Amino acid sequence: MLEFIKNIRRKKIVRDLKAAPRDKRIDNIQEVKTVGVICRLDNEHNWTILNHFAKVMENQGKQVHIIAIQDQDINFVVTHQATTICRSKTDLNFWGLPSASSIEDFISHEYDLLIDTIGEENFFSQYIALCTTASLKVVYATPSEDPTEVFDLIIRGDGHVELKDFFNNIIEYLGMIKK
Repeated sequence: MLEFIKNIRRKKIVRDLKAAPRDKRIDNIQEVKTVGVICRLDNEHNWTILNHFAKVMENQGKQVHIIAIQDQDINFVVTHQATTICRSKTDLNFWGLPSASSIEDFISHEYDLLIDTIGEENFFSQYIALCTTASLKVVYATPSEDPTEVFDLIIRGDGHVELKDFFNNIIEYLGMIKK
């Protein structure tokens, strides 16, 4: 019953945030200047891929900011300087909302591209995506998920998201956009 009430409250929050105006735009990957990434800190392999993606983008002159939800203790070091970590035990309230201070730095930036790498329907990533005014919001989703109310570009796949392939798909698709 409690989870049911939380879901109703979360849907209202999503609906209210969705009403905020923003400028939707799809740019060629070469024109993108700022990239925001929403992720889950759960294993070193995925962090290594994400960190590599961030470094490649930064080497191309793009600013990359990462916000991560951490549900469990990790045994690796997060080395990217522009990374914000929200710990589910301390930074989220009863409803699953992150505290304003924990997400303030991330959502204060204007993003040309926002990428959700969590790979499943998740209130944290929806909330963060809706709090930003990113021009293009991209997510990975399985056929049973429908993230269209939050995200602009949905890359579909069966099963768990493979980050390397997901990033390659985003770069390939945005590379096809005419300049």
